[in-house]
Amino acid sequence: GCGKLTGVSNPITIRASGSRFGSWMTDTMTPSADSRVWYMDGYYKGRRVLEFRTLNDFVTGQNFVQHLLPHPWAGTGHVVFNGSLYYNKYQSNIAVKYHFRSRSVLVQRSLAGAGYNNTFPYSWGGFSDIDFMVDESGLWAVYTTNQNAGNIVVSRVDPQTLEVLRSWDTGYPKRSAGESFMICGTLYVTNSHLAGAKIYFAYYTNTSSYEYTDIPFHNQYSHISMLDYNPRERVLYTWNNGHQVIYNVTLFHVIKTSGEP
Repeated sequence: GCGKLTGVSNPITIRASGSRFGSWMTDTMTPSADSRVWYMDGYYKGRRVLEFRTLNDFVTGQNFVQHLLPHPWAGTGHVVFNGSLYYNKYQSNIAVKYHFRSRSVLVQRSLAGAGYNNTFPYSWGGFSDIDFMVDESGLWAVYTTNQNAGNIVVSRVDPQTLEVLRSWDTGYPKRSAGESFMICGTLYVTNSHLAGAKIYFAYYTNTSSYEYTDIPFHNQYSHISMLDYNPRERVLYTWNNGHQVIYNVTLFHVIKTSGEP
């Protein structure tokens, strides 16, 4: 089950390809027999999604199909969840749910008040205003608004309708964050996208509280433009300066003994 992040492994480089910025991922909620990999190079006005059959095919660059999205994307904060791609439509605060099998947009909806077009990006810029992520409890969107004075907002999102179910103001300025990811209802934020970055801040949605953390991770290629947790595989996916890299995570589990409440 779930736990608190206590450590991140050394990076494992899967492939070096693409531009400095991009996104790659596996589905966060499918049977383990499905090992497809999705690959989205660039952060700006992209529409081409490559779907590789297996991780090995991705490493060798073989056996892929191409999806051409009807609306271009902004940023690198996309996520694949249960057969659909969730992404931010270029030059808008609209969330798009694109279904791979039917090659169609199932739903799109504005995230009310969310900044876009480099209004509130991460420290590296790149139109990274809106970041979708999935953890053990479902789909989330991380962004900010003028009302929140540029601090990170975490919202639970209904994966069917894209409605915001509940939001939390973390108090952490988004432009000071390198990247962020969710594990077990907790948002973890890095303090930089460059060399020397560490996981510096944790916000717990279950208690609406936060703490400062000091979890080092080795930023091998010195420029991270995407960092996402996959709850099915318990790894972090990252795009690091034209390298596709994964990290294993260590979660601390609090074991209750019999008789405790």
